[in-house]
Amino acid sequence: MKGKYKYLLRMQLYNLFGINRLIHSHNKQEKQRSAIVATLGLVAIAVFAIYITEFSNSMAQAGLSKALPTLIVVACSLATLTLTFVKSTGVLIGIKDFDMVMSLPVNTISIVTSRITLLYLINLIVGFIAMLPSSVIYIVYEHPPISCYLFLVGALFLTPIIPMIISLSLGVLIIAVSSRSRHKNIFSLVLSTFVLLTIVFASARTQSMDATQITNLGAAMAETANKFYPPAILLTNALLNNDWAGFAIFAAVSMLSGIAFVTIVSHYYKALNTAVFSHYAKKDYKLETLKASSPFMALYKKELCRLSSCTIYALNSCIGIVLLFVMSVAAVFFMPSALRQQVEMMGIMSTIQNIMPIALSIFVSMTSTTAASLSLEGKSRWIMCSAPTQARIIYNSKIAVNLTVILPVLYVSGIFIRIAIPCSLLQTILMFVIPTVYAFFISVLGMYLNIKFPKYDWTSEYYAVKGGAISVLATIGGGISSSFIPLYLCMMFPQYQMIIIPSITCLILLGTLAIYHKVCQTQLYV
Repeated sequence: MKGKYKYLLRMQLYNLFGINRLIHSHNKQEKQRSAIVATLGLVAIAVFAIYITEFSNSMAQAGLSKALPTLIVVACSLATLTLTFVKSTGVLIGIKDFDMVMSLPVNTISIVTSRITLLYLINLIVGFIAMLPSSVIYIVYEHPPISCYLFLVGALFLTPIIPMIISLSLGVLIIAVSSRSRHKNIFSLVLSTFVLLTIVFASARTQSMDATQITNLGAAMAETANKFYPPAILLTNALLNNDWAGFAIFAAVSMLSGIAFVTIVSHYYKALNTAVFSHYAKKDYKLETLKASSPFMALYKKELCRLSSCTIYALNSCIGIVLLFVMSVAAVFFMPSALRQQVEMMGIMSTIQNIMPIALSIFVSMTSTTAASLSLEGKSRWIMCSAPTQARIIYNSKIAVNLTVILPVLYVSGIFIRIAIPCSLLQTILMFVIPTVYAFFISVLGMYLNIKFPKYDWTSEYYAVKGGAISVLATIGGGISSSFIPLYLCMMFPQYQMIIIPSITCLILLGTLAIYHKVCQTQLYV
């Protein structure tokens, strides 16, 4: 089993970021693109690590160094919980090469273990980036005993396990429940969205504190974190009280939960994948009049069906706009009046009103169905390429789907935010116009990058949507950068906010028109 497990894991690692193709490819342009993407990824990791370091150092200087380990463990766990749940569909259950893998002389335990190990390694990297700088700062300020070093090292490796198993269990449960439904794809999408929003809501609750708690910030944050994530109590006691028994329980629970999950899923692995690929046929077939549509409308409906039928595609592409809607509803119905009064007393309400269009644009920039729409054609892309229509019509249909996802939710969310935060007429207009420009920008940018960096040879939708897909990573990175830069400039130069925001929006609009012109001139077959 050990040798088979190693080969399966190596195969997935090679396929994750296209390493195998890069090693054996003789295309210099492809290697240059991969080098650029790798460099940008390292820069993003460095920026994230620097931000975590500055945040941890600021807390330590404020006398909150003892709360650092607990907070970082909880933050890492919540990140793992969310990211793993979004990635769970299509990695463990519902893989397209299921028949090929099952035909190999390997058992299901090796398959399940290798796939869980891949997710663990990805989450471990995120955990190291988040926890390592904070752990070093904690050691520098607190000078703990030698045993604390062992606890911190163990926490680095063990922290991702429990939240990862929770997310994977939820994903498998959703698949098991939805597979019994005739409309299992839509049912799975609804359940997955509900669970993801529940996770986000729970994350927000862990950060809520009242006025009395603020007086003892360090203890309040640690207490709140321990309340919503009990394993953090064991680690906190181990670090602060040299509790070896508590750490041993934390390690045992983490390891045993992973072993139990692998054992259970391995037993039902074949049945779950069979249920995912099963199709239900309607019994009441009726002959009806054939309906005809224009090429654009037919392709548009096809793209909408693809979006609703692929859970991981919908969750990853639309989570930004869904979060915007949830936050806008929370701002109207759940925002404490004391918080609103405190913001007004601090005199930052005008700043919030001015930067609100860019704040909305950040969520819009996270939403791009076009970044993977071409890649998801996969082996059936010949149908798209041989369709009796222009390539421009195909691109427009995919762009229209992303706008259909963004614009209605954006405008409803804008109305809710306008109710929660009073704005002038000009501020209200900008709050709707500027995010709309970003909606067109991210739609066109995703389409352009997916044309340049398609990924057709995937075995699971996960690899087309997330697993090293250059177009998706570059689109989200470019979109978030284009919205964070003006936000940063507005915070640095508040007196020029009403000049910075419209000026950068005009540049974004011009860039959108230029990119769209290139998209329209590009053919599917070169």
